Amino acid sequence: MNASHTTSSPVDILILGGGFAGLNTAFQLSNYPWTRPARITLVDRNDRFLFTPMAYEILTGEVEVWEIAPLYRDILGNRPVTFVQGLIERIDLEKRQAQAGGKTLRYDYLVIALGGRPNFRQVPGADKHSQPFYDLGHVQAYQKHLAQTLDRAKQTSDPKARKALLNFLVVGAGTCGVEVSCKLADYLDAQAQARGLDRKEMEIHLIDRNERILRGVASRLEPIALDALKRRGVNLVLDWGVTKVTPEGVEIRCDKQGTLKQVAASTVTWTGGIETHPLLASLPIEKDAHGRARVTRQLEVPGQPGVYALGDATCFPTEDGKGLPATAQVAVRQSEIAAWNIRADIEGWAKLPYFYIGLGEMLTLGIGEAGADAFGMCIGGTLGAAMRRAVYLTKLPTIGLKLRVGGAWAGEITKSLLSTGERALDAVRQAAAQAQSSRAA
Repeated sequence: MNASHTTSSPVDILILGGGFAGLNTAFQLSNYPWTRPARITLVDRNDRFLFTPMAYEILTGEVEVWEIAPLYRDILGNRPVTFVQGLIERIDLEKRQAQAGGKTLRYDYLVIALGGRPNFRQVPGADKHSQPFYDLGHVQAYQKHLAQTLDRAKQTSDPKARKALLNFLVVGAGTCGVEVSCKLADYLDAQAQARGLDRKEMEIHLIDRNERILRGVASRLEPIALDALKRRGVNLVLDWGVTKVTPEGVEIRCDKQGTLKQVAASTVTWTGGIETHPLLASLPIEKDAHGRARVTRQLEVPGQPGVYALGDATCFPTEDGKGLPATAQVAVRQSEIAAWNIRADIEGWAKLPYFYIGLGEMLTLGIGEAGADAFGMCIGGTLGAAMRRAVYLTKLPTIGLKLRVGGAWAGEITKSLLSTGERALDAVRQAAAQAQSSRAA
């Protein structure tokens, strides 16, 4: 779709979804020195961008909302990007327009970056009786739910009700489930002390139908994560699948014969994967078995000139046919290629293919602790947490936000590094003392 020679009128570029892929596409496009006027519109149902890898820190009070969930109007600032807040209701590929926020938005180029949503489909009751952990609204609702649950536990004198109130289930032992479990354990430590509750009465169970945690994640992080979970008293319930969620708890299949077990719990945290946005199902485009849009190596939707799809909503062609991991680093890199290819199409230049290069993986494993497998190193503890924060600081969307947040985080990063250094010196002193004692003997 080369429109560079057909008209000098403005070209309309519509971006649906303001996550990592969508927002970064808007940034890239707004930075270009256009030879033809470009009208860039970004649409999202929320008024804030969420830096999702650090959403867990909101739960434990390690970060404030403004640090990782700035308003779109603030981060877009004076950029030539129009932001429309509203629910995306319909996409009409034939008429080249979309309905969002009560408006009809036409486009010459469309970027579908709708992300995903929690996948409740295979487990009845999960959508009504569990707490998802996917966006800012979920995190804030989760905080409120936990506070109310602990208040009720404090007030009840019924041992059975108290046990259910203090039983916390996390469903899904992928990245999100492991991170939530560690943060939840540290949160409960603090809340037990603040509310006068017995922490020993509280139990956290991390449940997954697979035999190991962190499937699809760098294997070097698994022992670090297992150690963090063990130290926090998180009980691993692996190779057991949740079959139903009710107001009273969950039903679990606990063996190969299909034996079912009822587990009472007032808090069921849902991290059981994501599914594609329902709008994709209505589009007449090629999709994979999971409903993700198939794209070319240039990230275009086959048979739809000028339409690009990025991030969690897409199935990029890979040798194993499984597509790419649903991570921020994939979304950001794809946005750079898509933005370039839109400009290239308008200017009549050659388009670029997208190549996936994994830059490493990082997990938060509780307050002031993380695992990082990056830059050829695999580290944990406070040093891992310092590396994770330092890396994520560089990934925040604007220089202004980086400076503000960097000032807020500098003390924590320095404290973590000093703490690591002190422990290393203690270990050296202890080893030296043992060696001296051995010589004396």
